[in-house]
Amino acid sequence: MSTMVAFASADSAPPGGARLPLPVVFLAPAVAIVFLVSIYPVFDALGLSLFRTRYAEKLEFVGLANYVALWNDPATWSAAVHSLVYAAASLALAIPLSLGLALLLDAKLPMRSTVRTFVILPWVMSQTVVALLWAWILNADFGPVVWAIHQTTGSRPAMLASPIGAMVALVVVNVWASYPQATLLLLAAVQTIPKELHESAHVDGANAFQRFRYVTFPQIKPTLAVVLIQLTLLYFNMVTLIFTLTGGGPLASTETLAVRVLKVSFEDWNIGRGAALGLVITVVNFAFSAFYVRVLKPSDPGGAS
Repeated sequence: MSTMVAFASADSAPPGGARLPLPVVFLAPAVAIVFLVSIYPVFDALGLSLFRTRYAEKLEFVGLANYVALWNDPATWSAAVHSLVYAAASLALAIPLSLGLALLLDAKLPMRSTVRTFVILPWVMSQTVVALLWAWILNADFGPVVWAIHQTTGSRPAMLASPIGAMVALVVVNVWASYPQATLLLLAAVQTIPKELHESAHVDGANAFQRFRYVTFPQIKPTLAVVLIQLTLLYFNMVTLIFTLTGGGPLASTETLAVRVLKVSFEDWNIGRGAALGLVITVVNFAFSAFYVRVLKPSDPGGAS
């Protein structure tokens, strides 16, 4: 009680001996961490992108020269295409899979808790562990997947040595590692839908597909937008899984924009140009987020725009 009185007296103290309000005291550490981790690096990268650098040293101010060099670099456009293919293919597989599993796990199944535990197992692994695990599974010499294909067809495909095969493998591994996150969010959204809505639709003669279209989907659209934004940002900014599994190869066929930032900054040691490319990715992320929010925003019941 004495502590509460002291805080109250501090909030009402005169200006001469004023102290910070209690909410400010509690929020200040979180705001400081967010600033240091999320906001300051963006402005620091903006400053670096305007300089010609050697290793971590700023040499001279060059303005937008780094951005112009990126625009004229074919490797940038190739990496952009790879990023779009990687993200789009992963989303096309992960969203239906996650939604289907969420609907399945919401049903009354035997051993449902055990099934849910197995569903989220890939999520508890780090990207490095996932990449090393699948590199062994897909190994052309002793991997079980290649062995099964060899037993069936007589051939031993080296998936990670083929440009198309490496991208396909990368997408499959990425979906396997990331679908639990989307599944849990969508499952939580599905479980918040009042059962009365489904019962009323069933009484009115709606079949399973109609109940999903007119009851389930409108109710989970906000969560679906969040899932799309999270997964898109995850896929566009993903480095560890791609770099560990394929290294961006073969022949740079799986080199995305995020991986290119790493290579330009710490293999070519052109941190200024790497910072410029990182800011381009940030702008693209904001654009995708705004698009998803606009397309999937809940409809106004009153009909207002």
